[in-house]
Amino acid sequence: MIAFFLASCALLTALLTLARLHLGIANEDGSHDPAAPFVIRDPTLAQAIYGRLSVAAPRAYYTFSVPAMIGVRAMLLIPEKEHQSGFRAHMVLFGPGFPTDGLAPDMHLSPLTIAGRAYRLVQSYVPPLPSAGVYRIEVRHEAGSGVYCLCVGVRESGHADAAMRARIERMLDGESR
Repeated sequence: MIAFFLASCALLTALLTLARLHLGIANEDGSHDPAAPFVIRDPTLAQAIYGRLSVAAPRAYYTFSVPAMIGVRAMLLIPEKEHQSGFRAHMVLFGPGFPTDGLAPDMHLSPLTIAGRAYRLVQSYVPPLPSAGVYRIEVRHEAGSGVYCLCVGVRESGHADAAMRARIERMLDGESR
C-alpha cells in the first residue's frame, strides 16, 4: 500500500512538472463540431489547450495522428474556481486499439497548483498508445459551464507568447476576447 502511494505521488509530481512547462494554447471558439476538430499537429509536443464547455456547447473535439506506437500523455484539468462553481467535464479517447465507445481514463479530482493557479486533475492517460493511426479526444460536459485545460504531449519545447498567455488568462478570469 505504501509503495503504491509513493509511486502515485511520484507520477503526480512528474505530471505537475510537465504541466508547468506545456505550450499554452487558447481555443476560445472551441472545437464543438466533430467534423472540424482541433488538430493537434504534434501530439508529442507538450501542449495545454484551454477551451470552454456548456449546455449549449457540450463537447469539444480534438484529433491527432501518430506514425507508430508512441507514448502520448493526455490530462484533463479543471481550474479550481470552475470546479467550485459546479463545472464538471471528462475526456474520452478514441482510436486504434481502444474500445469502439472509447476509453475514459479513471477520474482523479486531485488538487494541484500550476503557475500560481489552483486546478483539479480530473483524468490522465499515460501508457503508450496501442498502435499507429488517427486518434480523437472528446472533452464532454457533465454539469455547469466553464473552462477546462486539455494537456497533451511529453516533449517540452517553447512557451506561449505574451499575447497567447493573455488570452489564456482572460479565459481563466471568465472574460471573453
